[in-house]
Amino acid sequence: MQEQYDILRSKALKKTIRLNTLTLACALMAAVFSYFSYSSLQELQQASNNRYHSYLLTEQLRLSSDQLTLMARTYAVTGQEKYLDFFNQILDIRNGRRARPENYHRVYWDMLMPEQGKAPFSNGQRQPLQQLMKQAGFSELEFAQLQQAQQASDKLTELEFRAFNEVKDALSLPAPYKLSPGRETALGYLYSQDYLTAKARIMSHINEFYSLQENRTNRQVVTTANKHSLMTALALASFIALLLILLLNFRLRHKVNRQFIDLLEQEVNTQTEHIRAKNAQLTESLEIMETAKNQLVESEKMASLGSLVAGVAHEINTPIGVGITAVTTLQEEIALLRESADNNSLTKNLLVETIDIFQHSTDMIFSNLARVSSLIKSFKHVAVDQAHDEIRSLELRESVQDVIDSIMPKYKYYRVKVKVGIDSRIQCKTYPGALAQIVTNLVINAFLHAFDKEQTGEININADEQNGQITLFISDNGKGMDTQTREKIFEPFYTTKRNQGGTGLGMHIVFNLVTQKLSGQIGCDSEPGKGTRFTMTFPRQPEPLPLQNPE
Repeated sequence: MQEQYDILRSKALKKTIRLNTLTLACALMAAVFSYFSYSSLQELQQASNNRYHSYLLTEQLRLSSDQLTLMARTYAVTGQEKYLDFFNQILDIRNGRRARPENYHRVYWDMLMPEQGKAPFSNGQRQPLQQLMKQAGFSELEFAQLQQAQQASDKLTELEFRAFNEVKDALSLPAPYKLSPGRETALGYLYSQDYLTAKARIMSHINEFYSLQENRTNRQVVTTANKHSLMTALALASFIALLLILLLNFRLRHKVNRQFIDLLEQEVNTQTEHIRAKNAQLTESLEIMETAKNQLVESEKMASLGSLVAGVAHEINTPIGVGITAVTTLQEEIALLRESADNNSLTKNLLVETIDIFQHSTDMIFSNLARVSSLIKSFKHVAVDQAHDEIRSLELRESVQDVIDSIMPKYKYYRVKVKVGIDSRIQCKTYPGALAQIVTNLVINAFLHAFDKEQTGEININADEQNGQITLFISDNGKGMDTQTREKIFEPFYTTKRNQGGTGLGMHIVFNLVTQKLSGQIGCDSEPGKGTRFTMTFPRQPEPLPLQNPE
């Protein structure tokens, strides 16, 4: 089996290494080409942006020429100085002597021409149009056309300034400007054949400028687009190859796994038969251990009840001894009284003294018999409760106090006080035997583990009732426990005093009684030197347990 497994594993490993190498190579190629595809896409976007920006700059050049002509002719027609001012501002903005408005490529001067017209955009920085074109990467041929357009513009400007001089002279005359010969002369310059020819020459160079700029930017966009398409195709091919190799790798793994599964099924079938045989042995051993555990739990319960009997018997011994002594005294006094009566020596004083002795003795006998009766009553309640499993109504404080009274005789020499602070109004309907066993084990556990014999301390028992749930608190101010002990406190057979006869079942019995018999919960809080507190919560009226099969 192992030899077959090793051979199969060796073959699969070699094929897997080759496929993993191809997978890594394809993944690396796909990543590289994807990066180049993304970079080329960014370049394509940048080229498109440059083309659009170059178009806007070229459009500004054409518009500035048209706007200069418009302002010159409007000035000649109207004679209003603001149009001459607009003419000079357009020149200054184009040449960088004046701040260029933001969004200058949009409609701007048409918004200023009406009366009380306002600039639609705020001013930006001073930047000559030629400088912006250089920054946009315009070619030498494009700038050559720009210079030729500038030379043609000089001829146009000469005619425009002649017209401006005629307008100024006409405005200086007293006659109305619209009737002056200077106005007609100025308009003649601006609409002359020389002006129109110079204007056409400028626009022809601008048209050539458009063509060169469009060809340059289109070539840049096409080149970048072709590069992006190539990188995208290579990246896509790499991804397809990667997917094919992954599919092949998956099929190989599936085939190898199928072979492994077949081998494992054979091994599992063999081991299953072996495990079944072992399970049969373990089941038998567990049944023996469970029986032994149940016997130990019952022994622990009986030992607790036996300890209770021994303590009560020891405590009863003292009042019974006192009663016997008092009865003996009465017998002696009766004999003396009878003797005095027979001898006729009975006096009044002797009779009074004898009656006093009788009274004292009977009082002593009565008080000690009452003590015996109280102890027997407490023991009877606890013993009967622990021996029966029926649910019955009880007063929680009274039941707990009976348990404490029954176990205190054995621990009366301890300097530890047990205080029951339960409200007498708390009533519950539960299993009194289970409750008595829980309180007994927890209080005895506190005496044995929380305090040294000469140590003073307190054990407090309190309770609370809310929403149909009773919470019982049993706390002490003794030694406390470390974390390891606290976490294992409810485990069976765990004890810190095994060498002193401890079985480690007392707290396990408490846990089972609370969680199973009372359908509740129990927890423990403790720190070294800060005492211990057990908190248990159970229903005020739990559901009765189902009857067990008498088998």
